[in-house]
Amino acid sequence: MQYRPDVPMYIWVAPRPPFGYAETNARRIKERILQKNEMTAYLIRIDKETGKRGAEKNWALDTSCQIEAQRNWSINNLRADLRSLLEEMGNTIVPAGDSADEGAQKWMKAAGIAIDEEHYRKVANAKDIDRRTYTSRQHQDYLKPEEILECEKFRIQDTYGMSVTPELVEKDDGGRLIKKIVALEAILAEPGETITDDQGREFVTPPAVVVDRDKSERERLSICTDWSNHSTSWLMRHRLGLRTVLTDLMDGIEVTGNEAVVEAIAQFSKRNTPHIKGILNLTIPLDESPVWILGQYLAQLGLSTESRRPLEDGKRVRYYRLNTEDVVFARNVLEYRQRQREEKEKRRQEEQERNAAYAAKMQTQYGIDTPSTPPINEDGNNKRGGVDTNEQLSEVASLQFKIKNSKFKIKEINGGLYPE
Repeated sequence: MQYRPDVPMYIWVAPRPPFGYAETNARRIKERILQKNEMTAYLIRIDKETGKRGAEKNWALDTSCQIEAQRNWSINNLRADLRSLLEEMGNTIVPAGDSADEGAQKWMKAAGIAIDEEHYRKVANAKDIDRRTYTSRQHQDYLKPEEILECEKFRIQDTYGMSVTPELVEKDDGGRLIKKIVALEAILAEPGETITDDQGREFVTPPAVVVDRDKSERERLSICTDWSNHSTSWLMRHRLGLRTVLTDLMDGIEVTGNEAVVEAIAQFSKRNTPHIKGILNLTIPLDESPVWILGQYLAQLGLSTESRRPLEDGKRVRYYRLNTEDVVFARNVLEYRQRQREEKEKRRQEEQERNAAYAAKMQTQYGIDTPSTPPINEDGNNKRGGVDTNEQLSEVASLQFKIKNSKFKIKEINGGLYPE
């Protein structure tokens, strides 16, 4: 005999769908399909008089939109259907975690904060690993929880060049902060030269830091065609005039929002909201103040502002400046990244000098050039032996390979291969 006690069953249901409620109006669904040109099973028809887009079989499209609207309505009401089904089965529904339950909301928020703090502490206290271990683990399909923490600690330490603390792990925000600092580094760098096209239009080339990032990404992901175009983001921020404002703000200068440069940034942003949304993924409302718009751009660069309101001529005037801690942190990271680039360039030059010295030594001792890079094996045949890219040596090696793999018996005489 098996005993099964009555155990309470808890079902956690979000108050709203994670991606919002689906559209249940068939007319709006049809308008969205026609506007976004999502039709694949219908022929497009355009009215000659009005230019309105439609379908050849309009009745079929209407039927499809009505079916989709009914399906969306059913999906939106899954929560109510589940609730009624559980009640019919004899269960008692006790609402918990709803928007009206402030106690449950505070408890869930406190639990989330505690979990995050524990994660920050574990990352900071993880064991130190070297770069070789970190690189080898990136190609593994599964890592233990402690190995994940060790890799996360190495990544943060290698990225910022600082000792890893729980505060730094929290500030890193899963790698999002370094992307903002890299964007700040790009806009603060000196722009390249100005070029003119055939139509007389002038364009400013991005700094070398941005160009190198785009080149390295395309070399590393040669098959991919969806590269991150960092030059476009830099050009948009450059045209906004952020470099002039950032240079002053990084030096400690305060702004009130009435400066001509700040107002020009706001006006340019409001005129080009679709382009800014598409390139920088930033929505600019038309009714916001210039200081608010500037703060949104600064937030994308990992910077925040602080203000003060002194009394001037009997009125309170608010002055904005960059947060001192953010500026110090950003400067330290930028200096660390600059040292890394200088060391990398130094190692590259030293390697070139060693290779040149070795080539000269081989030429002096043996009178031959150093072996060059072998040709690309296009057919996948690995039975070629050692073949050098030198034309004469390649012909000799190819002939020896053919003789060795022929059907005749081969005999070696004085270092040569001859058939018997």
